[in-house]
Amino acid sequence: MKTKLLLALATGAAIALASGAAAQDRKFVNIGTAGIGGGYYPTGGFICNVLNKSREAQGHNIRCTVESTGGSVANLRSIQAGELDVAIAQADWQYHSYRGSSKFEDVGANEDLRFLFSLHIDTAHLVARADAGATSFDDLEGKIVNIGNAGSGTEATMNFALSRYDTDAESYFGQATRLTSREQAQALCDGKIDAFFYTTGVTASSITEATNTCDATVLNWNDETIDAMIEEFPYYGKSIIPNGTYRGQTEELTTWGLPATLVASASADEEVVYNMVKAVFDNFEDFTAQSTLYVAITREGAVVNGRSVPVHPGAERYFKEVGLME
Repeated sequence: MKTKLLLALATGAAIALASGAAAQDRKFVNIGTAGIGGGYYPTGGFICNVLNKSREAQGHNIRCTVESTGGSVANLRSIQAGELDVAIAQADWQYHSYRGSSKFEDVGANEDLRFLFSLHIDTAHLVARADAGATSFDDLEGKIVNIGNAGSGTEATMNFALSRYDTDAESYFGQATRLTSREQAQALCDGKIDAFFYTTGVTASSITEATNTCDATVLNWNDETIDAMIEEFPYYGKSIIPNGTYRGQTEELTTWGLPATLVASASADEEVVYNMVKAVFDNFEDFTAQSTLYVAITREGAVVNGRSVPVHPGAERYFKEVGLME
């Protein structure tokens, strides 16, 4: 009996030690995204889902969660402040954060910002009610326009684009509101705003909600000023919205856009980053099948598009293993 008791105690101790070791090995990562009405929040969820499912296959014990945030600029500031390790951000604000320019002049350059991979194209959407009488950006002068919540990449990008016209939101629009992506479609359909601007993937829920719920239409934004902006800043490019993408759309629309990118702090755990990148790229077809946002993404393009900062060592290690980097 005494021998059995000792054996049971020893077995229990071994199990407890093993459980303690497993818990000690567990790592956590939280991905900063944006409002839940756009493409960033579900994209963060898809990344976490594929990483969490890969624990057994890849032999890691990482737990990934998603956080709704103010968007690109807020995410990059949080990385710089040490409040986030990984986040999604527009390529333009990734560029400015690393250099301490534009919206980041007050906090200075974040030379510890690192690139993981690029995602979908954030297309510049201008969505207006039909009774606003607008067919292009020029027609929105003097209107009530939502330009994105404070701290978002959308707001910052609209302000930058307006600066190319030698104006700003408060001067150009009759009123510039700063509702979240979750609020703007309802506000449009309720007649509280005439239009909204949103840099997001084509078919994002906030856009489809507006076009499906009320008589709203997506506008062209394509002129010489935008052409000059694209020429000067290579992270911008033309973006085509195919005919029939949204309810009531009867022609192809031309606007502009830029890549959404996954970025991290240089201090982010290398094993966490490596396993995150590996989980996505080893299951690339399954990942891109999660949403129509990703139809144009390729493995090769995801390694280079929108990249203006150094690659994180964890991502670089994986890319070299599979021949995507030399």
